Amino acid sequence: MLKKMMEDSVHNIYFKSPVFMQHALTSIYGYKQKKERYNSMYRGFFENFTVGTVKPEHCLLELMHHLKGNISAYRDIDIDEGNVMGSFLALPMTVKAQLRNELADRSHEEGKLRIARTSGTSGATLTVYESERDWTMRMAYLDVIKYRHGVMPFSKRASFTGREIAPPGHRKAFWRHNMAMGQMLYSSVHMTPDNVGRVYDSMRKFKPVSIDGMPSSIHMVAKYMLANGMTADWEVKAIFPTAEILLPHIIRDIEAAFGAAVIDQYASSEGAPFIYGRPSEGYTIGSETGVFEFIRAGEGVYDMIVTSFLNYATPIVRYRIGDQVEIDSDRAYLNSLVDDVRITKILGREMDYLIASDGHKVMNVVINWIIDGLEEKVIQFQLVQRSEDRVVVNMVVEPEFDRDVDEAIMRDRMERKLGTGMAYIFNYMDDIPKGKNGKIRFIINDLAKKAETPLK
Repeated sequence: MLKKMMEDSVHNIYFKSPVFMQHALTSIYGYKQKKERYNSMYRGFFENFTVGTVKPEHCLLELMHHLKGNISAYRDIDIDEGNVMGSFLALPMTVKAQLRNELADRSHEEGKLRIARTSGTSGATLTVYESERDWTMRMAYLDVIKYRHGVMPFSKRASFTGREIAPPGHRKAFWRHNMAMGQMLYSSVHMTPDNVGRVYDSMRKFKPVSIDGMPSSIHMVAKYMLANGMTADWEVKAIFPTAEILLPHIIRDIEAAFGAAVIDQYASSEGAPFIYGRPSEGYTIGSETGVFEFIRAGEGVYDMIVTSFLNYATPIVRYRIGDQVEIDSDRAYLNSLVDDVRITKILGREMDYLIASDGHKVMNVVINWIIDGLEEKVIQFQLVQRSEDRVVVNMVVEPEFDRDVDEAIMRDRMERKLGTGMAYIFNYMDDIPKGKNGKIRFIINDLAKKAETPLK
C-alpha cells in the first residue's frame, strides 16, 4: 500500500511539474535505470555474447539443472547429460494458464527480483519474476543486436513509447530527454498527423544514431518526411521497431526517410528468446538466448514453442506463446538447436486474424495485400471485426485517396479474401485511436477474443 501511494505521489508530482522539470525527472529516473541495468554483470554478458563464448548446448544443460534443483514444478525431471535434447523434449509443454496459476511452483524467488507483466491481446494479465541476472542478460543481448548493426551502447537514440511521459492533453511538446541514457522519448499516444511535424523537428535537432519503438509512430514521421520531400540529414545507423506488426510498405517508407535498415526483432515481456533481422534478408535466431520449436500450423506457417535461457527467476520452458512465423519448409516440426531454420516473416499473434464469411481464418498478412499499390495514399489503416458478417475499415488517408475508385479496389480485394457475404464499412478518421500502451492494432477481432476466453 505504501509503495503504491509513493508511486502515485511521484506520478502526480511529475505531471504537475513544468516541462523542464519533467525532463530533469526523466533523466534522474534514467540514471537510476542505468545504474541498475548496466553493471559489471551486464558488461560480462555483453562481452561473452560479442566474442561468441556462449554455447547454446551448454546453456540448455545449465537450464535443465536449474529447473531440477530450484523449480518445484520440475524437481522430478530426469537429465541425461549424454542426451540433453532428449531430456529436454521429454518435458511437458507449458501454457499461459499454468504460468499464471502456478507462479510460485514455477519460480525461483531468491535475490533481487522485480515483476514483469504483460496483458497480451486477450487482456488476461500474466505476471513473471525477473532476477538481476535475467534483466542484465536481456539488456546485454538487446545491445548486442544493436552493436551487430553498427550502434554502440549508449549512442543517442529516439524511442517511441506507449508510456505516460506527458500530460494527457499535451499536444505540442510530448517528448522528454533522458540525458543519462542519451535517449529522447516520444509519446506515441500523443502523436497525430497534425502534430507529427513537431516530432520530426525535434528529431532533426537531436540527431539520434538509432530509432526504436512503435513502428506505426516511426512510420508517421517517415510519411511526413517523404510527403514533404525530406530525408534525414543526419546519419541514422539502424531502426529497431517493436511491439506491432511490421508491414512491407512501413519498412519501405521508414528506410527511405531515414536512410537506414529496419531491423525487426521478436521477444516478449514473458522472457522469450530473440529473433531478429532485416525482413528482406531473412532472420537470425538468437540461439544464445533460448530454444525455438516450430509446429506446422498451415502452409509455411508455424506456431512457436519457446524456451528461454534469459529468465531463471520464472523459467519459460516449452511455452506455447501464441505467436507465429513463416518458414520456408514443409516439415511438421523444427527445432532451432538441431535444424537449419530459415524464418522469412514474423507474423505475431495467432489471434491476429479475421473470420471470413465461410468461417475460415484469414491471417494478418492479408492487410498488406489489401492496400497494395495504395500505400502512398493511406496514412493509417485498421480492420475491426465485432460480428461474423461485418468488418469496419478504419482509415486515415491523404487527399489523393479516391473514395470511389480506391475504396472499390479495397472492397473488391476484401470480398475476394473474406467473402461477399460480409458488410464492409469504411470509416474515414483524422487519427486512429491508440491503445493505452500506445500501439495501433492492425486487426481487432472480438470474435477471436471470445473464442480464447475460457468457460467459467
